[in-house]
Amino acid sequence: MKHNLRFYGLIFLLSLLVWLNGRSLTAEENNPLSPPPFPPQPSELIAGQPQAAVGGDYAVYLPFITRPDEIGPWVDTQNRQQVVNFYLNDYLASEGVSSGWTGNVGSCVAGTTSAAFKEAMLRRLNYFRAMSGVPALAGFLADYNNKAQAAALMMSAEDRLSHSPGTDWACYTESGSQGAGSSNLYLGVYGPSAISGYIQDPGSNNYVAGHRRWILYPQSKYLGTGDIPPSSGYSPANALWVFDTANMWGPRPDTREAYVAWPPPGYVPYQVIYARWSFAYDEADFKNATVVMSKNGAPLALTVNPVVDGYGENTLVWEPVDSFGAPTADVVYQVTVNNVVINGSPQSFSYTVTMINPGS
Repeated sequence: MKHNLRFYGLIFLLSLLVWLNGRSLTAEENNPLSPPPFPPQPSELIAGQPQAAVGGDYAVYLPFITRPDEIGPWVDTQNRQQVVNFYLNDYLASEGVSSGWTGNVGSCVAGTTSAAFKEAMLRRLNYFRAMSGVPALAGFLADYNNKAQAAALMMSAEDRLSHSPGTDWACYTESGSQGAGSSNLYLGVYGPSAISGYIQDPGSNNYVAGHRRWILYPQSKYLGTGDIPPSSGYSPANALWVFDTANMWGPRPDTREAYVAWPPPGYVPYQVIYARWSFAYDEADFKNATVVMSKNGAPLALTVNPVVDGYGENTLVWEPVDSFGAPTADVVYQVTVNNVVINGSPQSFSYTVTMINPGS
């Protein structure tokens, strides 16, 4: 009898593990695909050809997005009220905009989305860039949009993600294949929510936070977006073209800080503080870097993720052992990143992140 109970108990445990594993895989499928690494530098740029001559069609969609004059090129995150206003007026303004999509997945028609929807996408992208202290994107490049839209159609039609889709994929096009290889890719999410998802960068395959690094890459001026909303029998999808080939190898522009961190130093709404924290510094060596954190003065445990270069700027990523729900009062995190080797010299950086509730 005891042997039978042990046997059935073992079967139950095995079944539970299989079920949990299945749920884990399903959850993983809702995460963005691992990001695309840096492409080879075009020979035209290596040879010194003017950047404006590279990149094809420069018909650019420039939406009418304005920012209060007092904010300037990025947000002063040391100003609590400015951070609150920017979240309420810019981040939330990109929510709930109708896609106006004109396509059909079943007929392999990529279609397009409305100008207002693209404006919402650009507003969400520039929210994160402004909070991070990097220059705003100038707009979307029409050629990038078209290829990203074709890529998003393929992901939705095939119901899976790949940066190298085969010619046997549903709705395959060469344009879509180029878009897939040059884009952040998301299945099950589209629109501004996909942009926030890329900044969050969830999933075990995204421990390097590469999607975030591409969105916050200072040199980028023009990206492209492709969005497929949910339709009968098909999942929504987003492809965000991130290889701004005319500018990505250009000189680094001025940024608010010498580094680019997420969450950034200063006041930050809890809604955009995620489990993975990152610190980027151009061409820095992070392989022996360490991180120390405290929460309201008490030491905070964390795990530093393996360092992998090749996605935007060199970056260190770590995961504090904490939750980031709505706080009843401001929460102060002190961060110190040690042994960042820059031009052969080890340096340390310290900054404070204050998590706030912009609705209180």
